[in-house]
Parts: sequence; C-alpha cells; structure tokens
Amino acid sequence: MELFGFGPHLMIDGYNANPARLRDAELVRQVLDELPEEMEMTKVLPPFVYSYGPDGEDGVTGVVIIAESHIAIHTFPKKAFLSIDIFSCKAFDMAKALRYLAEKFEIGRYETYMINRGKEFPKDPELARQIVLGEREYLEARVG
Repeated sequence: MELFGFGPHLMIDGYNANPARLRDAELVRQVLDELPEEMEMTKVLPPFVYSYGPDGEDGVTGVVIIAESHIAIHTFPKKAFLSIDIFSCKAFDMAKALRYLAEKFEIGRYETYMINRGKEFPKDPELARQIVLGEREYLEARVG
C-alpha cells in the first residue's frame, strides 16, 4: 500500500479500433459494468451510457462511478479511436485492464499515460509530513 498520494489515473488512447464495436453502446455498457469487478473495484451506480448520432454512428460516451473514483470511455467510430480513463484511489493491475480493453474494442495500437494523482494527499499524515520535510531539506542543501 502506498503511504501517500491519492491514487493512479490511467489514460488510454486507442487507435485503429473496430468501428462497429465503438458504435456499440451495449458493448460500452457491458465493459463499464464488468471492468470494475475485473479490477477488484466497487461499482456505486450502474454505468451511464449515451450514444451520439443514429446507432452510435458519431460515438458513444459512458461512465461508471466506482467507490474508488470512476471509469470513463469515449468512442469515435469514424476515426477508429477511443479514449479511456481509469482513476482509482487504490492501485490496480494496469496491464490486465489494457488487455481486457484492447480485446473488447479490438484496438490496433494504444498509447498510455499514467499519473499519480494527489501526490500530497496523505494516507498517513505524519509520514507525509516527514517526506515533505525531507524533500525540502534535500532541496535546500542542493540549492544552498
């Protein structure tokens, strides 16, 4: 368990994905319904999914609120592109999430970005204080 920081935010840009799957609002709903359990997260509400254009021709947007934060999917079938955010206050198996999503949407290639959100969010306030003080002392010694 990390002792400070809020948690990981994985962002995925998927290219050359299957346009038929990107138009499929029911598939997006299924993914948002299954992925939290796959990632050992807790759904708070059922997924909300909205299709743009006839039969999702212009894309599908969906989100599921999880106790740990949220998962969002935005598809663009005409560009064979989708973007996905998985934000959680606890660590999760990112490789497993990528495999699952790449298979479901038949993603040709993807780029990922991962940031640790809330670096100063203390899970253990005393330890976080000590870490921040230690970083300040180190920087003062380097600058001084």
